[in-house]
Order: sequence, then C-alpha cells, then structure tokens
Amino acid sequence: MNVWRGFSHKCRGPVVFLAASVFLWGGLLVLLRSDSLESPALICHRGLAGWAPENTLAAMREAIRRGAQFVEVDVRRSADGVIVLKHDETVDRTTGGQGRVDGLTWDEISKLDAGSHFSPVFAGEPVPTLDQVLALVASSSITLVLEVKQPDRYPGIALQVADVLQESNLHDRVVVVSFDHDWLNRLSDLMPTARVGYLQVHPGIPRRMSGNDVLDVHWSGVLLDPTLIRRAHRQGHQVWVWTVNDARLMRLLVWLGVDGITTDHPERYPEALHVTNLRAGY
Repeated sequence: MNVWRGFSHKCRGPVVFLAASVFLWGGLLVLLRSDSLESPALICHRGLAGWAPENTLAAMREAIRRGAQFVEVDVRRSADGVIVLKHDETVDRTTGGQGRVDGLTWDEISKLDAGSHFSPVFAGEPVPTLDQVLALVASSSITLVLEVKQPDRYPGIALQVADVLQESNLHDRVVVVSFDHDWLNRLSDLMPTARVGYLQVHPGIPRRMSGNDVLDVHWSGVLLDPTLIRRAHRQGHQVWVWTVNDARLMRLLVWLGVDGITTDHPERYPEALHVTNLRAGY
C-alpha cells in the first residue's frame, strides 16, 4: 500500500501538468479561432479517391458529376517528358505494370490499366496526361489543385507547367501545390499570375508567401498551433488542411476557421460544400 501511495504521489505532478496543458491548449483554440476567409470548401482528393480509382479521368468525372468545386490530382513526368497523373514514384500499386514513372515512356504508361485495382467496373481506365486533365477542367467549372510530386527529380518541369497552364488559358482555375517550396517560388517567378499552395506537415507560414497563396498543412498543424489560422488569415492566406475523412474532425476544423479540407469522402460533411447539388448526389 505504501508503495502504491508513493507511486501515486510521484505521478500526481505530471498528471496535473498534463491536464493543465490540455486545458490551456483547448482554451487557446477557442480564444484564437478565426472565421474562414471564404465559405469552407471540400477538395476532392486524387480526383475522388473514395469513389473511383485515384488520379484518373473517371475519378474527376465522378467528382464533377457530384458537383465538386475543387479537385486535387498528383502529377509526375515520364521518361520522355510527358506529365502524367500519378501519386507514387512507381506504377506498381495502382496499375498492372511495374517500374518508376520516370523510367517508363508515355507509350508504356498509356497501355497500363489504372482502374482494376479499385474495382472491375473501372477495368481498362488509363493513366491520363495533364493535357487531358486540363481539357476536362476547361469543359467544367471546377478548380484544379495540381500537386507536383518531387519536382526536383524533373529538371525544367517548372517551365513546362507554366507553359502548359498559359497555353490552356486556365491558370486562374488551377492552384499548383508542392512540398518543395523553393520550386514553387521558381514557378511563381516564371509565372507571377500562378496561384500556388505551400504544402507542409508542420505548422508555420513560409516567408515567400504572397496574399493570394494558400497554406496547405496537415490537419494536425492547426491543432498543434492554435495561432496558425489567425496568423495566416491576417496575412491574407487561406488555410487548407489534408487529408480528412472523419466527419467530426471536419466539423472541428471548419469551426476553427479552415478554408478548405482535402478529403476522399466529401459526402461525409456536405455542410462544408459550396455547391448544394453535391449534397444531393450522394
């Protein structure tokens, strides 16, 4: 009994400290919460990865059909310089093929089945190119969120992306995002009209951000730093978070003031959608 009392006495201090810290943290979240700069938007992740094979035109068409306003996709570059939709370094996980994206030609990638891994219904769905995606964007009203994966592996891709966006005349309906902030800065230098989003895991505001740029942070960042949203909003930056599929967490983040939530399942929080017919679509 004396041993237990001694143990309890030793633990009491850390427990009290932890409880006080949690109470203070929760209080700061309440006191420092900020209203969204715009009505919070749900950003369909990898096309609409909860409902169709990721990073395919089928997924994008499904998102558009359901009324999505923002659709996010990932891009890499083939061995012969074609920008294609692919999240992973290799094609192994989502196609019947094998090999690195930058080690395969477009002719080889175009023959792959990017749909069967998700469902037999999508068998034969191809890997699309960025040009095909932009053509689909042009025929719809969506804004494309274009994540360029590991751009340092693809010399000259900043100029290539800038040229493609200028030629498509869709630069005002595309937000280019990346974890490589130096690369985003180079893209902005090449194309000052481009809207960019700074992806990062940890909370913080990159120094180079301009007023129209987006801070796109892992959702835990806005919980770890109760000041983050307010500081970003004061500088004119929208705050997006990724990737959230739990409805209760979505509601908390919207209450805290985020401007966008990237999700595989936007139907789980229709209150956050700009377009009401997406709500009816599910």
